[in-house]
Amino acid sequence: MPKSRSKIKKTILTPHAAIIGLTDEIDLSICCSNRNCPSHWHDRLTEKLKTLQQSKSKTSPSLVAKTKSIANYKLTYPDILSQLFRIQQSDETDNQEVYSMPIAKSVILEKHNDFSKQVETMLNDSTYSFMKNNLNSQIQYRLIPLVADIFSDQMDRMETATPLKINLLRINHLHLKAYLRLKIISVPIWNRSAVHVIVQDENCHCLHLAIYNWSHIIDTRQIRTLKYIQERLSHLLPMNSYVVLLDPWLKKCRDGDISLRCESPNTHLLLIDFEERCSTSHRTNVEQLRQIGNLCYQVDDNLSAIRYYTFGLKQLDDEQEKELASKGQSIGPKTDEREQHRIRLLSNRCACYLRERHAALALADTGILLAFNELTHILELPKATTGKLLFRCLSAHLYLGLFDKVEGLLKSHKFGVGLSGGENLTTMAILERELIRLRDENTKGRYDLQGMLHKQITNKSPLMFIDLPNHHAECHRNDLFEVRASEELTKNGYPNGSYGVYALKNLDVGTLLVAEQPFASIDHRTIGEEYSHKLNYWNENSTIEYCCSETLRLLNEIEKQLLIGNDTWTTFEKIKSMQPIRRWLAENVKDDLSKQQEENETSSNLPENYEEILSEKKQWRKPFSKRLPPPLPYVPWRVLFETQQQNPYKSQSTLGWYSLGSMFNHSCLPNCTWYLIGDYLFIYVCSTNVRQGDELTISYCPLWISSVNERSTYLERFNIRSCQCSLCTYDRLDLIEYEKDLKKFSNIRALARQKNLSNFNRFVYLQQLHEHYEYLTNRYSNRAVGFVNEFIDLESINQYFQIDSAENEIKEYLNHRQDSFLDRFSHVCRLTLPQISNPILLFGTQIQLLIHHLEHFYSSDYKQWNRLLVYLYEIYTFKCHSVSNDMPTTLKDYKELFTNLTHTQSFFSRTFYKG
Repeated sequence: MPKSRSKIKKTILTPHAAIIGLTDEIDLSICCSNRNCPSHWHDRLTEKLKTLQQSKSKTSPSLVAKTKSIANYKLTYPDILSQLFRIQQSDETDNQEVYSMPIAKSVILEKHNDFSKQVETMLNDSTYSFMKNNLNSQIQYRLIPLVADIFSDQMDRMETATPLKINLLRINHLHLKAYLRLKIISVPIWNRSAVHVIVQDENCHCLHLAIYNWSHIIDTRQIRTLKYIQERLSHLLPMNSYVVLLDPWLKKCRDGDISLRCESPNTHLLLIDFEERCSTSHRTNVEQLRQIGNLCYQVDDNLSAIRYYTFGLKQLDDEQEKELASKGQSIGPKTDEREQHRIRLLSNRCACYLRERHAALALADTGILLAFNELTHILELPKATTGKLLFRCLSAHLYLGLFDKVEGLLKSHKFGVGLSGGENLTTMAILERELIRLRDENTKGRYDLQGMLHKQITNKSPLMFIDLPNHHAECHRNDLFEVRASEELTKNGYPNGSYGVYALKNLDVGTLLVAEQPFASIDHRTIGEEYSHKLNYWNENSTIEYCCSETLRLLNEIEKQLLIGNDTWTTFEKIKSMQPIRRWLAENVKDDLSKQQEENETSSNLPENYEEILSEKKQWRKPFSKRLPPPLPYVPWRVLFETQQQNPYKSQSTLGWYSLGSMFNHSCLPNCTWYLIGDYLFIYVCSTNVRQGDELTISYCPLWISSVNERSTYLERFNIRSCQCSLCTYDRLDLIEYEKDLKKFSNIRALARQKNLSNFNRFVYLQQLHEHYEYLTNRYSNRAVGFVNEFIDLESINQYFQIDSAENEIKEYLNHRQDSFLDRFSHVCRLTLPQISNPILLFGTQIQLLIHHLEHFYSSDYKQWNRLLVYLYEIYTFKCHSVSNDMPTTLKDYKELFTNLTHTQSFFSRTFYKG
């Protein structure tokens, strides 16, 4: 009987599971009939490695010495996998003969039909499965386009490329500056990893084509269903349609078959027939394009919807140009039918832009509505259409922070007429309410944090799209800090040219610095309908590395945002300062952007009424800002992948990119703290000693990890080799003894947490743990912060005992611990009431312990602690909320805040255990 999904999820990331996923081609007869037998995994891998090496040594003498040396010792799992990688890569490099004898068409089609049946069985199977996903090809070949018109760029490249035929291709070779014109002769198949289809060239030679990483198919913020993907494929790749494959790559697969592989379809696959169908009215008219776009919009496939609406708008422009050209005119009267189509398409595309947070593009589409004559024309439309148009127009203004403009438009007579009556009255009320809220957030930095946290916890099924009530104003206090390079960063181990954030003045604790919406984000709680787990791996420096599927989804979402915003250079400009994107630009961009701008200036021989003609003919393309060409037409996916590896911003529900937030560097003893609430990033000052010129830092790792080795290991993923903060510097003074002392505490803690221990035995371990904790605090008393996590662990073990039923000795000991709790808490947090040197030292699970203690042992003598909690509450909510001076109410508010933070944030390395 197959395992349940919940049980398998707990084991899918174990090394054994990874080995199974990576080696399904190993011969089952080597050891036993059960391929999942754990006792034989290592032997089967070793045998496979020896077999491959022996076969390669006959043709490659350089591998003979390696084979002999390997036989002298037993390889570990990663070593074996690395050797398998090397053999596979060397085999691909050596085997590059010409594919001069293509396989018969009937054989290829028969294999494709068998494969189609296997895929159908797999997709209909409800048992959980594992799938391999080798990222090496993506890292090497995948490109993300930055040009505005991708299809035109592809056509330009095809014109300068060399045409090829299938029988002229070389196996395991990437044919640069060449192209294949191919015909689709089978129904496309999607197997959760790629699109598989059979193609043939002009000589009727056939091949299998695998299309990976296609923006029409891959999961982004939205999880696409199998049914929807099949419908999209039937429209994109119908039978007998033609495509062009640029820089074709002919690859020998692991099963020995020969196949074409496209890793970057957005830059290397031209859908010639699809473009022609959507651009020609007699094949797909404007109304049909709008309906197809609406279907995509209903399932939240906004990228595809935008493309169809844009095709419709282009058709209207082309029809108008042809009509005027036939009359010998440059400007002519507008037809009502054509303008109604244009208004609907613009309105629908605007809605897509708003869903994807491209408010500037949405405003460009609705900007023509603000003209008096156009607005008069629009008000003649049905009330429902008018209300949608005006609501989207005003929403775009609100998203961009143009609050005064919205207030003026709401008060204007024309907009009042358009938004009056029926459902539009509700729309008017929503706009007025959200205007007040967003203006308050933007100008005063006051956010309903508790409401946002509660919504994040209760909203287990995330919104399909971002609507106005869930949008929040950004708050960048550029008057309080600046982003600049500094030589100090280089001294601390950061690469040359690294940036940091520095205070422009003395900053008060609790000051909100940044409230930023993401460039792209995903909710990784979202689970699709597929019953599979992908093992994503790649080979780096002869080792196997892994990443989660959520990371790939986020990178797909980033690509989608770039594709939507490629109409202007401003979209990529938002993330160009992030490392290592900034380093890639510095290495590859040689021409000055100002020079490019001058070269792209409009020539002086244009007609005098050129601007008027352009405005009349292509109003939907009206620019909202000056367009600049990108410095390079493509950015390698590898650069985005490396940037994500250095991204610290992840909560228990959200993974996102924040361009300004990425400028804050790490410190194990930071002076700022960050939250991810929903997918908005909040960074605020959480220290009392921030002075002008100080660097503002956050913690990339969970707070209060005592082991410097553990912190260093965690920080390596962010390319921080050796943190030079004051805490790490102190901990390294006597590193060996320091780590040994922490290890001893960890060992005793493990003994005290054993299950089925008697009270007496657990009490003995608890006393030993307490003695060693006191030893730690005394020996390292000069440490900037006490051993917070060890303090939490020690106090949590007390919860194992029931004081009422405990023996007298244990009861006396526990009562003494309760009486001295506040003193020990003050010591570990370096707190001397009423003075608070650094409020961040109290942030975390330790404050929950304090709340728990005060709640159960409250007395009138604790008023000073109540004042402390009131003060800290305002800091931790960056002065958006305050609590009363009533202790029970204060404790209730604190419990709600930290319960919500514990359920949403990922920076707590310890949670409070209640036994």
